[in-house]
Formats: sequence, C-alpha cells, structure tokens
Amino acid sequence: MSSPAFELKDYRQPVVTSLGVILGFLVGFLGQWVTEEDFALRSLSDSVVLLGCCMGALLLFSALFRMLQPAVAPEAALAHYQVTLKLYMAGLGAAFGGILLSVFI
Repeated sequence: MSSPAFELKDYRQPVVTSLGVILGFLVGFLGQWVTEEDFALRSLSDSVVLLGCCMGALLLFSALFRMLQPAVAPEAALAHYQVTLKLYMAGLGAAFGGILLSVFI
C-alpha cells in the first residue's frame, strides 16, 4: 500500500488564515505602540520587543509568501512545506519570544 501524495493545496488555506490572524495582531500591536506620542526605546526591554516583533513579522511574511506561491512541483511540495513550516515557527518564536524575554530583562 503506497502512501498518498502530499498535496500543498490541502494545507494552504489554514496556514494562510493563521498567518493573517497572527500578522494582523502583530502589526496592529506594533502600529499602535510606535505611533504613541511619547514612543521611545527607553530600555533594553523595549529594544528586545521591537527587534523580536520585527524579526517575527519578516519571518511570518516570508512564510506567507511561500504559501501563496501558485506553482510548486508536486515532487517538491513536501520539502517546500517543511521549510515554510520552519519559517512559520521561527517567526512565532521570534515575535512572542521577544515579548516574553522582555518581561525578564
């Protein structure tokens, strides 16, 4: 019995939806924070949050770009998805890790 082929289309919609939600909250948080009248990076904690969120957003946008690529060869779909998943998880880790790390600084 052979295993079924990996179909990227089966994973595209849920990943794009979750990326949209996470990026929406992340960009909304950054947009509100940096547009405050008295915004300034006053401490190392502020810098860690900003760096983590920016790195996370870049990684998540990279994952979104990869998921929205229209043509991925069927034989490369699984490898493509695995790299995209690593970018996705690294983006989450950077964004939320920066926020959590700043609590302890």
